[in-house]
Amino acid sequence: MMKNHYSHPKGFVGRQLVYKIYDSDGNLCGAIAGGSATKHLPGRNEFFKENFYLNGVINNIFFHLIPNGDKNLGTKVLKLFRKQVIIDWEERYKDKPIGFETLVELPRTGSVYKADNWILVGQTKGFTCKRVGGDGGETWGGKRIWDTKNLRPKLVFCRYI
Repeated sequence: MMKNHYSHPKGFVGRQLVYKIYDSDGNLCGAIAGGSATKHLPGRNEFFKENFYLNGVINNIFFHLIPNGDKNLGTKVLKLFRKQVIIDWEERYKDKPIGFETLVELPRTGSVYKADNWILVGQTKGFTCKRVGGDGGETWGGKRIWDTKNLRPKLVFCRYI
């Protein structure tokens, strides 16, 4: 599913819970994943206010659906995902979730998140960071290269549990 997603992710770093999505006939029609929250996101910390702690935010890091004729499938899946990932997150990682975040790459508008009552809280500048070998002075022995030419801004959506 990742090779068919618009962002073409090559995997995820950190915590992750991945779910396959099946339609009512038992056909695989997508995948959705919850993962570690992004360290710095515009508007996110202010949205969660005094309740904020990074390990309590679940990032919807991947969501891909194959159209099956159900125009409300995305909203239905998000609702089921939110209910299940809260249970699994607390059981697996021992952190109590407070809410969700996700990033939507422009020109997409996040309509499925809006329909599920997520709130647009900010927009990233679009920088991407690549890690390459070498002495970057970090304990893992690599260095970060920031791509400032191919900006890919993303909308930041959040939702309380």
